Amino acid sequence: MNHPTIDIDAIRKRPSMFIGAVDDGSGLTHMIWELLANTLDEHVGGTCRAVSISLNEDGSVTVQDDGRGIPTHELDGVPFAQKALTSWHATPTFDGHAPHEHVGGHGVGIFVVNALSTWLELEIFREGTHYRQRYERGVPCGPLEAVESTHRSGTTITFLPDPTIFSNPWFNAGTIATRMQELAYFVPSLRLAFADRRKHEFHEPRGLRAFLERTPRSGTHLGTLTVEERVGEILVEAAMNWQDGPWASSSIDSYANIERTTDGGTHVQGLLTGLALGLRDVEGSRVRKRPLKQLRGIVARGLHAVVCVRLRDPTFGEPTKSRLMTPAVAKAVSGVVRHAFVVELQDNLELRRHCIRLLDGEPTR
Repeated sequence: MNHPTIDIDAIRKRPSMFIGAVDDGSGLTHMIWELLANTLDEHVGGTCRAVSISLNEDGSVTVQDDGRGIPTHELDGVPFAQKALTSWHATPTFDGHAPHEHVGGHGVGIFVVNALSTWLELEIFREGTHYRQRYERGVPCGPLEAVESTHRSGTTITFLPDPTIFSNPWFNAGTIATRMQELAYFVPSLRLAFADRRKHEFHEPRGLRAFLERTPRSGTHLGTLTVEERVGEILVEAAMNWQDGPWASSSIDSYANIERTTDGGTHVQGLLTGLALGLRDVEGSRVRKRPLKQLRGIVARGLHAVVCVRLRDPTFGEPTKSRLMTPAVAKAVSGVVRHAFVVELQDNLELRRHCIRLLDGEPTR
């Protein structure tokens, strides 16, 4: 969206344009994801190690991190933090920083969260000072005030969704916990916590390897391959394993900027093409001139994989964002996976024999 003149009244008049449905809970949850996205940016930048989300008894939500704290220097005569909470930005982030992580499908920023809240309280712990400011329906109740000295760093935002906007302003704790568990696989060095009536902690230091292992599979396990490499501005992450046997199923989970792409796209194409080319590199004489489509079918037999790419300006298919269409992604993923699969086939004789049997038309065991 490109709406440089959007103000609070415009957001409150048509909230679904910015956060999705306001009557089924999805818009409410997206408000949390907007705050969490800022925390993930801090983590990617190396300045945040933990984040927590709490559903409070009064219906409000608190999102807290231990990053640097939102900047407080003046911009256009007001503190940067106040500017971010009261101004629309056409870029993915208010200050144009990169990299930036989207946790939901919109990416509209904290201004929209503030505008759709009955009240919002901001606390900043930055450069030795604890700051505080309160807003009501997007409007500051007073200036950003320095409260006291502190040794902490980070940002804490508590907001109460406006019941005049949301017909049922209650958060689905199960949806939030499930998404945070999923995020833990993609940001393995970040500690995430979620509290409603119980406290949940999510930390998956093994990353995507743990993602694969969460679903038991039948058949003989043929090993796990993981890759993580940056190609230009595209970060490629993937984990793959194979099962051998008549009941071995195949599946590929795909994500772009940590958002699930249910219809796959260029990152899935790149994954399968990279595996096919890697097989051709290792078994050149046996493969002969078989088409890539056939080789992709062979390497996909019994494959269970997850692939995630992170990039600044992804292109999605219309009318939804369920299919990634960025052409450069296919080449980036293919190259990374191809090289890794060659090494894996040279070291993993069981997996290589599995592929050879399929090439020769023999049934799996």
